[in-house]
Amino acid sequence: MSSEEQMNADEQLAALNVVQQRMERASGYGAKLMGVYCVILGLLIGSLAALLQVYRPEKNFTGFIILTALFGIAVVAISLAYAKLYRSLPRGFSKLYLRGFFGSMALYMVAVAMLNAGEMGWGVTALTGLIVAAPLCITGIVMVRK
Repeated sequence: MSSEEQMNADEQLAALNVVQQRMERASGYGAKLMGVYCVILGLLIGSLAALLQVYRPEKNFTGFIILTALFGIAVVAISLAYAKLYRSLPRGFSKLYLRGFFGSMALYMVAVAMLNAGEMGWGVTALTGLIVAAPLCITGIVMVRK
């Protein structure tokens, strides 16, 4: 269609509806993709928090350094995913993601601070991983279901 052709009001409305449907489809896809990223990286960060209790720096410094590097890579990965997808997320999903992300980061910091408390049993270690993973995983599930 050239710029010289005039569209009547019905044609303009139909064209607008087509564009809006495509935008809704793209934002739904972006939300689902970001939700999947959140769940995967939430589980990864939670497992890294649990493994910190196993590979304590005073016992296995190399393992601790590897876990810390993996944590950094996970944070960079989710940050890049968010930077790529934030424009296609539905309204309010950016705040939802940021709440889940910062919630998991704060709980991860608590897990690191718990290293000073001494060794913990396997139950507490597993519970630590689940609690750290929970905010990002819940955020991801909400994003996928909406």
